[in-house]
Amino acid sequence: MCRVNTETDSTPDELLPWWKNPLNIALMLLVLVITAGSIGFAIGRTDSVAAHNQIDTGFLQDMRIHHEQAVTMSVVYLGASPQGNALLHTIAREIMLDQSAENGRMAQMLRMFGESETNESDTAMGWMGMPVPLEEMTGMATDSELQSLYKARNAQADKIFATLMIAHHKGGLHMAEFVNTHGKNKEVVALAHAIITSQTSEINELTKILAQLS
Repeated sequence: MCRVNTETDSTPDELLPWWKNPLNIALMLLVLVITAGSIGFAIGRTDSVAAHNQIDTGFLQDMRIHHEQAVTMSVVYLGASPQGNALLHTIAREIMLDQSAENGRMAQMLRMFGESETNESDTAMGWMGMPVPLEEMTGMATDSELQSLYKARNAQADKIFATLMIAHHKGGLHMAEFVNTHGKNKEVVALAHAIITSQTSEINELTKILAQLS
């Protein structure tokens, strides 16, 4: 008798290449969606951070020059008045530190914007609609006033420094208030707001000290 093989031949499941496997395809699609979303978020965030207008740029460029003179006046004052008012000495040192740090921050923002790190023209405040020669920027001390501070000593230097710095801060406030209203970049507006807060406080302190020195 012939024996009949009743077993059915079985063919093992076909092993699909990894790129045809439904699970792998689903995972790849998920990765692509997440990656695309992350790239889009990063690009959008970069565009948002770097978004700015001419007011932002002009303010940063001019305020860097403005800050540089405040730092210079503070250095000159501390040299001219070694025995002067102790509180004025503290304010001068704070101006040197704070405004030097702000200058670094402003240079960094200008680089991020792809703009020149300083005003390369002879005109300032054009971004405010009131262009003036660079040396006549609001609040800036004249060469003659700086010479007076350089030549003064102790009590006289105290008075000159306080007087010049009050005017200098008021000029800075004028520019910062304009940007606080018309600026586009959030970080620039935040910096302007910080300048308004700190320099308003210093003006009040300087005014009190000046009244005591008179």
